[in-house]
Formats: sequence, C-alpha cells, structure tokens
Amino acid sequence: MKMLFTEAMGHQEMLRAAFPDDELRLFDGPLEEDELVHEAEGCSLISVFIRTPVSEKVIDSLPDLRMINTRSAGFDHIAAKHAVEKGIAVTHVPSYGPHVVAEHAFCLLLACARNLVAADRSVKEEKRFDFGPFIGTELKGKVLGVVGTGKIGAEMIRIARGFGMKIVAFDLYQNEKLASEHNFPYLSLEDLLKRSDVVTLHLPLTPSTENLIGHEALRSMKEGSILINTARGKIVDETALREALDSGRLAAAGLDVIDDEGHPENDPLIGSHRTVITPHIGFYTKESINRIFEHAVQTIDAFRSGKLEDEIPLEYLRKIKMHTHPQD
Repeated sequence: MKMLFTEAMGHQEMLRAAFPDDELRLFDGPLEEDELVHEAEGCSLISVFIRTPVSEKVIDSLPDLRMINTRSAGFDHIAAKHAVEKGIAVTHVPSYGPHVVAEHAFCLLLACARNLVAADRSVKEEKRFDFGPFIGTELKGKVLGVVGTGKIGAEMIRIARGFGMKIVAFDLYQNEKLASEHNFPYLSLEDLLKRSDVVTLHLPLTPSTENLIGHEALRSMKEGSILINTARGKIVDETALREALDSGRLAAAGLDVIDDEGHPENDPLIGSHRTVITPHIGFYTKESINRIFEHAVQTIDAFRSGKLEDEIPLEYLRKIKMHTHPQD
C-alpha cells in the first residue's frame, strides 16, 4: 500500500518498522494544499496532524484515496463530511490522554495566578530579585468555571479539586455522574461567567461555539478573573479579549491556542503583558506522542484487515457541521 505521513515528529523509523512492505512517503513537517496533492498522488491512505489541512480540493484530487487518518482528537482541519460522503474513511484519535491537556491548562492557570513568566523574566533578564511587583492570587477556595465537561474538562475538574477549588460547569450534555462525584452544579453559561474566578474552555470548534467568548461574555465575567483556553482559538473573540485585558477587567489569560496559528505575528494578544501564550503544546509530551503514533498504526492495521470500527460516522458529521480550519 502507498501511504503518506506528514508531521512525523521523529517517528519515521517507527513507521518504517510498522509497515516494512509498504511504500511510505514521510515528511517531518506539514504540507500545504498543492504540495499535499502532489506528494500524495497514488496514495490509498494519508495520515496527517493538525497543521496539514485536508480540504475538499485535496480529497477530490486523490482518486486512489481510501482513508484519511488524523493523529489528533480534533478534525477541524479535515473536510471530513465531504470525504465520508465519497466513501473515504476518516479516523482520528478520540483520546490520547485527556490528562495531558488538562495538566497544561492548569500549568497556564498557575502561571497566570502567580505571575510566573514575568517574575522569571525579571530575575533572568533584568537581574532583579524583587518580589514586590508580582503579588499573586491563591487558588484554594476560588471558583473554577469549566466550559465543556468532556474528557479533558473532567480531568481539569479532578486537578482543581486537588487544589481546593470550587467547581461550576456548563455543558449542553451534562454529566450528572461527574457532577455527583465532584459535587458541582451545572449552570447557564451566563451564570457561570458571573460566578467564576477562573474560566477554562474545553469545547470543540463548531459554528455555535465560534466567538462564544466575545464582548458580551467577557463583560459578564468577574472583574479580575482569569481566562484559560486550550481548546480552539476561534472560540474566543481575540479583539474583545485584548480590550478586556487592557482595561483590567480580566487579570490575565492563559492560552495554548490562538485564532491564526500560522501567522502569530498578526494576533492581537501577542503583545499583551497580561497573557501567557504557548504554541499549542498542551498535547505535546513524549508519552502522548508515542500513544498517538501507536494508535495510528493500530488504526491503519485495522483498516487494512477490514476490521476498522472507529471511523467517524457521516451522521455525526452532518449533525455537528464542523468547521474546516487547521486547528487541533
């Protein structure tokens, strides 16, 4: 079988060992649309990551394509509905360890609450050892508002409980077992924003969640509160967030995602001293990357043997109407 892999992250030898009798085209980085069409010519399978978008044009240009595998939980970067309607299986990694992203979200929260980045820079770059400018905020007893209580949101709740935080949550699909286990209420989004000292986002990007946190939502948040986003950049109206940070209404924002990750120089949040921003590394640990590639190999083997059971169903794609932006 002829297969193409982008963003191989140093796993080329592992892939060659897994598929010794196949023709593999391996790329360490992402491929743009035209480049992907050219390099994937004749391939039955392509396996990509979050920075290789697979558009309708790409799909229509590859008549031999039978499966698209994305090694990510999100598949916003895949024209998945179009592919499935053409009889092409689309698979992803439903869970490579939700605790990994939750740990990073809490890392961002701690960095914001304790002025970690600014304090580090003051000591190392300015050679000052003065605690005066860096008074922090305790987390114990504070209210954490969790927007989205799927696997990652649930892990965030478990971590926060260990810090003695109080939990409130919003989700269209409420997990009553989780709420009972951790003794928290589900609220409307507006009530959650009003009550929370910290708001953390764990939602997919859909038409209904794009710019969910905009001017109105930010005005509803507590003065001096913190926003954490490790989900999708477009869930937040970044111009509105910059205004809320500059005005002091929000104390800080911890972000692992931004609107246009391909052109961060244009992002309105980059220049704010009230933000802690990391380059989409919430998923990125040695352990999780190994799990992701192991899952990809297992999925491809199942596809080749005719035993693939976890492809994304067309009914689900029609229901959620996902965007096709290159986001995780």
